[in-house]
Formats: sequence, structure tokens, C-alpha cells
Amino acid sequence: MRKVTIRFQDVATELAQINTARDDVMERAFSMLEQRHGTLAAMLVQSLGDRQRAVRWMCRHQNAFDGRTAYELLADGEEDTVWDEIALLSDAPVSARMNAVRMAY
Repeated sequence: MRKVTIRFQDVATELAQINTARDDVMERAFSMLEQRHGTLAAMLVQSLGDRQRAVRWMCRHQNAFDGRTAYELLADGEEDTVWDEIALLSDAPVSARMNAVRMAY
């Protein structure tokens, strides 16, 4: 049998490419959200403090959404559920809102 050698530099390069592609998709998705659901996007940015946090929050698997992302809820027609969670974020202390955008990879 042939031994396959994995070089960490190759892994690091590939992960960087994947992260760049992921960041691009996240940004394009949020731009589409701003076009189709402008009020929701604006309220999310306001609630979280900046656009980049809102971009990440939309892609994060949320316990409040049974492990789904906000995009998955929107795709399933559950916009009200997303609005409800944004309202809860708006009422939360700033420290809780900052922790809400941490993503698990």
C-alpha cells in the first residue's frame, strides 16, 4: 500500500481558499437579503451594531431556530420567527448581543 503524505501547508492553503469562498457567499447572501428584506436586514444591523456581525449571524446555526440558520427559516417562509429573534436581540444587553454572533465552525 502506498503511504499518502499530507502537507500542512497544503491543508492551510486549502482552508484559506474555502474560507475566502465562504466569506464571499456570506457577503452575497446578505446583499440579497438587503435587496429582498431590506427592513429586516437594517434592523439586524442596528441590533447587532454592525453589518459584519449581521452577516455572520444570518449564517450561524441558532439554537433558537432548532439548529437552522436564519436563511433556512426565510427559505421555509418563517420570516416571523427571524423577526422574533431579532426583537429579542434588540432587547438584550450589549454583551449578550456580541456573544450572539460568535460562529462555531
